Amino acid sequence: MVGSYHPEIPVYHPCTALLLDDDEDFLASLKAVLGRDAAVLGYSSPGCALKCLARAQAIAEDTFDVFERYSAHAEGAGAEVGDHLLLLKSSRLRRLATSSSRFEMISVVIVDQVMPATSGLEFCASIADMGVKTILLTGQMSDEATIRAFNEGLIDRFVSKNDPDALKKIKSMMAELHRDYMADKLEPLTKALRASGNHSLDRFDTVELMHSIHAMFPYSEYYYLPNSRGFLLRDIEGREQFCLIGSVREQAEMADVVEDMLGPCDEAEGLRRGNLIAWDFFDDFGDAEPWHDRLDDLVFPCRTVGDLAWALIPAERLPYRVGLSDPSWASYRARMQAKPINWVGGSAA
Repeated sequence: MVGSYHPEIPVYHPCTALLLDDDEDFLASLKAVLGRDAAVLGYSSPGCALKCLARAQAIAEDTFDVFERYSAHAEGAGAEVGDHLLLLKSSRLRRLATSSSRFEMISVVIVDQVMPATSGLEFCASIADMGVKTILLTGQMSDEATIRAFNEGLIDRFVSKNDPDALKKIKSMMAELHRDYMADKLEPLTKALRASGNHSLDRFDTVELMHSIHAMFPYSEYYYLPNSRGFLLRDIEGREQFCLIGSVREQAEMADVVEDMLGPCDEAEGLRRGNLIAWDFFDDFGDAEPWHDRLDDLVFPCRTVGDLAWALIPAERLPYRVGLSDPSWASYRARMQAKPINWVGGSAA
């Protein structure tokens, strides 16, 4: 479930899958195999699984809350009580990128259909409002109830345990459904970014660029930060780089800003020629030092692709620290792999 770039998703990181099956031997075996690529929790108790999912849902709601109410009422005598403006807060996007619980959201639930306490379809019905994606494990290739549940949207995928390609299909389904989960949760953010017109998420050259950067720095997480005009990237070990992206035209405009503030200088000339790229001077660096007093920290040699300028910036050269407290994807996945069946805990730390 570690991928590269998905242009329809402004934020991506691996998440956790949950397995529910009353056969603990099968459960442990499937958890071990799927855990090579994903963080996986295993449950034979529907009650424990529900407790885990409820906690994961609360974490998701908090993590993806990136908007803030600007006012209780819109202007005008006829404004209703609920009228308000929403602001996309860059600080909340940065918080999303640094949350120590970001992996604890459960995106995919894999549940056995035949269990003594409850059927898989009954369990899926009980979590239908949580927004998680579901894969039903059936005893046969298909049956009328399963097909009806799929057509009605109660389950997202189904696969027979007897299918010789079951494991391969489950892995593929998990990756696809995790992307769908992230897209669903981030839909308001994606719409806001598209409406602003100040992003380059799905431009063809951006997509090509992000895939080529993945070959250079195999990131498993990325976070689009519009104020910073680029992507915070993190690999499975927690190492970070930042891909700063801007149009050649924007860099020429930055050159005008630099020249107005400092007069003619090498930095302004480099920005205008397309040899340099600048961090957004109006970003919040978390201190009171004016940007023009630290220009060396905000201007970087760049390359161009099409009309885009870009630079891959090491973490130590970022103008602010992102403050990641924990954990890397590799360490989190290993800890989840070590959790016992039916584990219901607090922090993953």
